[in-house]
Amino acid sequence: MPKKICFLHYGIGWRDGINTVIKTLATELQKQNPSLGFYFLGGQIKEEILAKSSYKVIPQLLPKRKKITKKYLQEEGACIAKKLGQETKEMDVVIIENPFLGDYHLPAMLGYSLYAKKYKPKSAKVFFRIHDFYQDFSKYSKNFQKLFSVKEIRDIIKGQGVDGFLIVNQALREKLIKAGVKKEKIFYLPNGVDSRLFNQSLSKENKKLIYQNLGIQPSKGVALPKILLYPVRVVPRKNIEEAILFVSFIRHLTKDNYILVLAGKIERNDPLSWDYYKKLKQLAEIVDWPIIFTEQAWPLEREYNQKREIKKFSIGDLYQVAQAIIMTSLKEGFGYPYLESWLAKKIVLGRRLGEVLKDFEKNGLQFDWLYTHLLEEKGNFNQRIKKVMEIFKKPRLKRKILKLNQINLNKQIKILQDKNKREKIIQTNLNQIKKVYEISKISQRFSKIVGLVRS
Repeated sequence: MPKKICFLHYGIGWRDGINTVIKTLATELQKQNPSLGFYFLGGQIKEEILAKSSYKVIPQLLPKRKKITKKYLQEEGACIAKKLGQETKEMDVVIIENPFLGDYHLPAMLGYSLYAKKYKPKSAKVFFRIHDFYQDFSKYSKNFQKLFSVKEIRDIIKGQGVDGFLIVNQALREKLIKAGVKKEKIFYLPNGVDSRLFNQSLSKENKKLIYQNLGIQPSKGVALPKILLYPVRVVPRKNIEEAILFVSFIRHLTKDNYILVLAGKIERNDPLSWDYYKKLKQLAEIVDWPIIFTEQAWPLEREYNQKREIKKFSIGDLYQVAQAIIMTSLKEGFGYPYLESWLAKKIVLGRRLGEVLKDFEKNGLQFDWLYTHLLEEKGNFNQRIKKVMEIFKKPRLKRKILKLNQINLNKQIKILQDKNKREKIIQTNLNQIKKVYEISKISQRFSKIVGLVRS
């Protein structure tokens, strides 16, 4: 009998990093094992992410913004656990994505734990794939820690009945062990990248079309601006205001016409993120060079018309027209752009993100030119944006900040302008990614861990 695997997430087909992870892995697994049956469960099915698969909505998995009591949590968690038991009774492997997000969706977190403990089918192996941990986000930990004792939290996380915990970075190992998970149940499985999506060639005409799609019209005799690409959703933790300041400094020091393109979804249904976007637009108005928000996520794969002409460009195509990729995020569960850039043979500039890069560096990648701090990280996004606005409005203050960061910025500019050094680093990192992070290798490791093939 062909085996059946189920992926479970709060929303299937959302334009977020975890759906990218699911889609990339499931696509490769399907390629390697065509007889494998795929099932997707979510609080919402925004779009189908894999052909020849089954999809099911469990409305209770959709996060709700409401005040909650402990009694409600326990009742709703039990309801979710029972529904999962019913919907997965024919599964061989169940992968629950990002289960430990605390206040983001506490009933689901409780439900996942209870499902593994009491309601999972006897024939199924259940794995929790950990991308983020509630303790790393104050907004996701307040209610959880108020409503439940330390012992109760420990019992929820240690995962009685869970067959394994898949961690996307090594920093999560100690956090899980400290929270009560047995170390022999923890498996390191970084997210895979599909190199073919980022190294496709583009004609000059198609490159011009991408510029036009971004609202940049070529002018006769005038060179096109150089794109610095920040491929992220517009949410506060991405620290986009610092990216704007950083590009301004790069423009000043190089005297080149660099512009910033932010190629990510605007979270209109999240009041906090929507407010963040509006504040960023106010900041963009006082900057005298283009800052382009695409406002929608670019698809992973190209779409073609009947004549096999590109109808819709992919995020990999946008990487191809960029001079470099920028990362200034304050927090990442994994940090895909730190890997994807090398597949497109582009350098990464910007801020060093400690936990993420330590993991990549252990696997042989280089990032030693990135800065640790450009500005202090204190305050919420309103305070951060206000500070950057003040820097732009006060030339003397801007010169002072520039001088304080001169050494760090010079490292970035040197690698941006030194082709030989840049290409050497790109090749080194590209080779390591193919050895460690290429999706074909990750999917093989995944299959052995979860028991789809013999180890």
